[in-house]
Amino acid sequence: MKIALNWISRYLKPVPSVAAAQEALIHAGLVVENVYHSHGTDVLDVEVTSNRTDCLSHIGLARELAALFKLQFAAPEVQLVESGEPAANAIAVKILVPDMCSYYCARLIRNVKVGPSPQWLRDALESIGLRSINNVVDVTNFVLMETGQPLHAFDAAKINDHRIFVDTPADGETITAIDGRTYSLNSSMMVIGDTVGPLAIAGVMGGQTSEVTSATVDIVLESARFNPLSIRTTARSLALSSDSSFRFERGIDPAMVDFASRRAAALIMEVAGGELAPGCVSAGNVNTASLPVTLRHGRIAKILGVQVPLDDVLDILTRLELSPELKGDVISCSVPSFRSDITREIDLIEEVARLWGYGKVPVQDAISHRVAPTDPRAAAMTAICNTLRACGFSESITHSFVDQAEGRQFLADNAAPVQVSELVRKAENALRPSILPGLLRVKALNQNNGTPDARLFEYCSVFQPASSEQGAPIEQRHIALVADDLPLVLGTVREVLNAINPAAQMRVEPDNAPGLTSGMSGRCVMSLDQTAITMGFVGMITPDVVKFYDLRHDVAAAELDLEKLIAAFNPIRRAAPLPRFPAMRRDLSIVVADTVRWRDISSAIHAGNVSFLQDIAFVGTFRNAQIGVGKKSVTLALLFRDPASTLRSEQVDQQVTAVLAVLSERCNAILRN
Repeated sequence: MKIALNWISRYLKPVPSVAAAQEALIHAGLVVENVYHSHGTDVLDVEVTSNRTDCLSHIGLARELAALFKLQFAAPEVQLVESGEPAANAIAVKILVPDMCSYYCARLIRNVKVGPSPQWLRDALESIGLRSINNVVDVTNFVLMETGQPLHAFDAAKINDHRIFVDTPADGETITAIDGRTYSLNSSMMVIGDTVGPLAIAGVMGGQTSEVTSATVDIVLESARFNPLSIRTTARSLALSSDSSFRFERGIDPAMVDFASRRAAALIMEVAGGELAPGCVSAGNVNTASLPVTLRHGRIAKILGVQVPLDDVLDILTRLELSPELKGDVISCSVPSFRSDITREIDLIEEVARLWGYGKVPVQDAISHRVAPTDPRAAAMTAICNTLRACGFSESITHSFVDQAEGRQFLADNAAPVQVSELVRKAENALRPSILPGLLRVKALNQNNGTPDARLFEYCSVFQPASSEQGAPIEQRHIALVADDLPLVLGTVREVLNAINPAAQMRVEPDNAPGLTSGMSGRCVMSLDQTAITMGFVGMITPDVVKFYDLRHDVAAAELDLEKLIAAFNPIRRAAPLPRFPAMRRDLSIVVADTVRWRDISSAIHAGNVSFLQDIAFVGTFRNAQIGVGKKSVTLALLFRDPASTLRSEQVDQQVTAVLAVLSERCNAILRN
């Protein structure tokens, strides 16, 4: 909000210097982004937070400076001279959407002379960056920047049947606004119209068909109170923003609706002549009642950590026009309509702190606080992320939105991902069904910047389409990782599971998953307490998806259900002494049928209860013509150890023979020569 100090002088005397005003506003929570000189006055560009809508005007900033500097504030006086036939005989107003417009009023000014504005009016507007148009329009802009209440002037002769409606347009109805562009409307929006069609996009911008021109003789002056959400939705849907919509979206002072209308009428007659028709034609009602809020003086010290003298508190609240009344330790305030941000006791405490001075609140050298126990969820996430980083993976943070075609690649049967309205996002308007699209994008970016072997992981929400037309989309928390090597990804998943719960076992069962290559992917199943839990999928990304992201190498990936991982977390770790005696390793190459899986082999060996067997590890698979069609050679490593003594070769030979016997019985395996 640009504030001209010469303009402020209309309501405040003496006006603080630009340096003093800047410092005071900054310390009161209103950041001054820039200070410059324009058209003979110093101008402050003030960043107004969304809750301080009262400061989106010169009167509001003048009131704020009066409170900060203990000065007298005076709003402009308005005296209207009315003559001629009553306005109600010439125009009629009707609100057809009371939930979108609570109050609408119109004044009629006859016989105006539209032309250039006087110098003082042009200087005022141009000092804050507004262009002078004509004396009538300039007055509505001046009063907008003065009071914060948007106004609009219609050419009365262009209002068909002299009847004004506040209504919603028909879907597809169009209007050409005063910016020269034509906008397509829909029934969720609000317009000001007559018996023929829309005259203005309510609260946003007027239409060309009814704008005030040099040929205008009679004008209708609009002032209204619109629903902020309706104006915000319309402005965003049309990608059309204005000074009016900016204020309506944030909420305006209800008391300013009538005051701004009277103020503008008086100024129009001052600069453009004319006669004001008696009365104001209105519909609806507006509530300008003050809000009672109480403040306990003792509560201030508990919140701020310092005692603010009672006299100072009462003085501050008085300067803020809150009409404080002391009854015991309780201060009753009457919050005026322009301070819509003050609704609770804590708001009053904030106001006291602002004006008393944040610098007076002491900063303690030491802060004491209770140390809370570690949250199991946080501990689980720490264990997961630390394990992934230890395995060489870097964390990524990607966007929640993807393109429709991109999302379909990771949904079964080429289903459509969850889509948001194109009015909100025109491109990449689908919510990600998987984390992999984002990770593959990042991997492609790393590849193009010289790091083709990047290992990446991310945990976040994914969104699955509703299971039925009436159902809501399903949001789940997943964790995913990508790398160039499938054994690396699979081993990393096992390490993550071991970090979560050493008692848990994992196996991979053949299965197909969207985006993963059939025959080279499977679902990860965790066995814990004799319960099998499907955690997610692991496998190679399909060639089509690899090509989609312009990746030059094959990519392996895994995506797991994060909540299931966290639920399995067991922070209690078991320790065992280091072995005192060496282990002996024996490698075996066995020939089995192609249908035999590694899980079948390892399960068979474990079921044999082989003595001294400490670990089984998969080494590799080999196929050729000598082995035979439909067969494969599987090489495995067996690790033996006796915790009480050093093993001898003949002892291990006996156990290897036992392993071969079990494999022959259960898997029809033979030792490869």
